Amino acid sequence: MAAAAMDGLDEESLQELRSRATRLLLKEDWEGYAAVCSRIVHGAAAADRRVLCSALAHRADARARLGDRPGALADCDAALAADPAHPAALLAKGALLRGLGRYALAADCLRAALPAGAGGADEAREMLEQCRRLEAQARSGAVDLSDWVLAGFSGKCPDLAEYVGPVEVRRSAHGGRGVFAVKGVEAGATLMISKAVATGRGVIPDAADSDEKMVVWKDFVDKVLDAAERCPRTASLIYTLSTGEEQEDELALPDMAVFKPESEDLSDGVPEAGIGTREALDVDRIMKVLDVNCLTEDAPSANLLGSNGIVNCGVGLWILPSFLNHSCHPNARRTHVGDHAIVHASRDIKAGEEVTFPYFDVLTPAGKRREAARAWGFECRCDRCRFEAEDAVLRQEHVRSENELVNGGVDMGALVVRLEDKMRKSMVKERRKAFVRASFWSAYSSLFDNGRLMRKWGRKVPGEAVIAESVAGAVGGSESVLRAMLRGADNGNGCGNRLEVEDKVVRIGRATYGKVVKRQAMRALFRLTLEGDNSKSL
Repeated sequence: MAAAAMDGLDEESLQELRSRATRLLLKEDWEGYAAVCSRIVHGAAAADRRVLCSALAHRADARARLGDRPGALADCDAALAADPAHPAALLAKGALLRGLGRYALAADCLRAALPAGAGGADEAREMLEQCRRLEAQARSGAVDLSDWVLAGFSGKCPDLAEYVGPVEVRRSAHGGRGVFAVKGVEAGATLMISKAVATGRGVIPDAADSDEKMVVWKDFVDKVLDAAERCPRTASLIYTLSTGEEQEDELALPDMAVFKPESEDLSDGVPEAGIGTREALDVDRIMKVLDVNCLTEDAPSANLLGSNGIVNCGVGLWILPSFLNHSCHPNARRTHVGDHAIVHASRDIKAGEEVTFPYFDVLTPAGKRREAARAWGFECRCDRCRFEAEDAVLRQEHVRSENELVNGGVDMGALVVRLEDKMRKSMVKERRKAFVRASFWSAYSSLFDNGRLMRKWGRKVPGEAVIAESVAGAVGGSESVLRAMLRGADNGNGCGNRLEVEDKVVRIGRATYGKVVKRQAMRALFRLTLEGDNSKSL
């Protein structure tokens, strides 16, 4: 007790600080809680090793919640240096390492915490099981969201590990950098799982309300800058992205190891000098990076699971997915689950092929897509766009049909029948038929949605499922294409026998959502897809 008094902290003062810490903990005032823990640390340093280690472990938890990961690790290490078997310190370090994606190291701490004290044993066991599962996921990319989907997305989003699959960043033939498959992958296979640097989300009743969107954007930018301030690795990853102003040969090819959590150096307990302040960041560069690299959760290439219709404006920065280029003949999609983006192959990808997803709606005619590409600041030169620009047989028909769509008042059935007749007479190959059908998907959809038009024209065009399967070959997975496939398969027009029909539906389902659920949960996603369908016109 005399030693405690020498440091200015007697038993009564210690109890008062503990009571204050409890109140702050209940209010989740982490800055205040960390400050009180600091007073206990400084006052009890020479008096009671048990009190010191507990205060350090609790301050580590507070610092971790505030985003000060180096400080939190330093506290854990200081506590464990004083008492290598301290249960709260082991538990705090295990939780921190788990959050950093260092699952094997976290598991070591949590295993050590089990015999150290019964108080947190159940929590340690639960986290240890999570670490084992996440470590396996980080190695394989295997995700199973089945239970969550079947529960109607109730409860907390499933924990996901970051994963870098068989891909690497290389020079793109179309200029700049791109992501390429280093080996062949089949449709539905996971290519990467990336956690957002930050996200901005909001409910905006009026989609045209630019002021509300600006509030979401400003909140998102502040989160990105805060994340870059707190973590040197995060800042360096942001700097790997293009600002849109560099010359193509100025863009360095990053080592793929930097995208893996284990690349972060945990040897130093404190950040480097000069890091951790807004002034240390190149804010202007970061703002330019955000302008050209942010992804939205409601993009044509994205599925958003678990929102339950609450969020209608979501934007975020996912580092590795931001390296993917656009194509109107894409081969990848992404699924957003919480703050993670799961990128999967939406059709089979060959080794050495560039991985792409659409930046805008590619189920539209060539002219509209060119306008959208110009708005993004590039010209798409994918094989689909080249075919539509260079094909002498169908180019005039493309222009005529697109003009009819723009001007309105056209009989969609007549337009579709004319396109199909032209392709049949010109002996257009199936792959190119898929491109044409994808470009005029709105016309095909209008025809299949309209009972009167189907009675008039239905016998002169392939069935809905046949067209959906064809279009999926051009654009990969798509919820609207999947919806058409499900309806067409239900009608059974030209789909084959029952097993063939089920196989086709599952293939397009995998192309749309990836291999993230088992078949029973996939059927639940199919039901949600159909529920998003509008009633057919009479």
